[in-house]
Amino acid sequence: MEIVVVGHLSRDLLITPDTKRESIGGGTAYAMIAPAIGALGAGIVSRVGSDFEQAYIDSLKSTGIDLSGFRTSDKFTTRFVNDYDKDGNRTQRVEATASEIRAPDLLLQHLEANIIHFCPLLNEIHPSAIEAARSFGALVSLDVQGFTRKLAGEKVESTTWDNSDEILRFVDVVKCNETELEMVVGMKSEVSTATHILSLGPRIVLVTKGQKGSTIHTRNTQVDIPMVLGDSLLDQTGCGDTYTIGFLLEYMRTGDVKRAGLFGATCSSFNIENIGPYNFPTRDQVETRMKKYL
Repeated sequence: MEIVVVGHLSRDLLITPDTKRESIGGGTAYAMIAPAIGALGAGIVSRVGSDFEQAYIDSLKSTGIDLSGFRTSDKFTTRFVNDYDKDGNRTQRVEATASEIRAPDLLLQHLEANIIHFCPLLNEIHPSAIEAARSFGALVSLDVQGFTRKLAGEKVESTTWDNSDEILRFVDVVKCNETELEMVVGMKSEVSTATHILSLGPRIVLVTKGQKGSTIHTRNTQVDIPMVLGDSLLDQTGCGDTYTIGFLLEYMRTGDVKRAGLFGATCSSFNIENIGPYNFPTRDQVETRMKKYL
């Protein structure tokens, strides 16, 4: 497989001023973009509950995603309620969480993938899983979101990631938004925080900034990527996930961080045109929209 995405799938209730609907969620669900944009084999590793709808399983299967790492091991699937106001600000609460994901959950076919991307929702990935991925030589990527959140009752709140050093040393690519970046090591400056993360072992730090686009930090350069505009704006959920998966696949193919960043941003521009992880673009559609930004 070219890419494996690891983390909890979820049952998400999406609420906006204009809509209210349930959808499959979690960064792992957005792995469905990988086959659409030409990945040479894509899989997921996740744990769900017996309440996970068959329709969601059918959606995953229909894309050709490898489900050998999909396990029903609990009564309840992780359940998020995402409530957006008219300005796009999100309030979250969690009604249930599934079991932790550990190293034995990654089978040999997962560990032999070219890219292993971890996208925890709420601290559900044990460090042993990330260490196991590193031992097989894959490009290891981590979205820090789930390590910078905690529950206060059912409400999701930001928190400092206290043991970041011991996990980041196993990671090649780190993805975060501006708020999460500060929570990783407690520094205020983007450059100083990214520099510190790069000193721990990672070689790329992706910082997404919503309408301001994104910035890619490496040990030698800093590249600003503009926001790529879509035809409409229906749902921002999963934009960071589609950005990262698009970036990883294009970076592995070209080694060009700027092109990979634009490719990821263009994937994200299609994501906002739909509610939930559906109707992903083809590679040709992404490249056509990306042309004017090159």
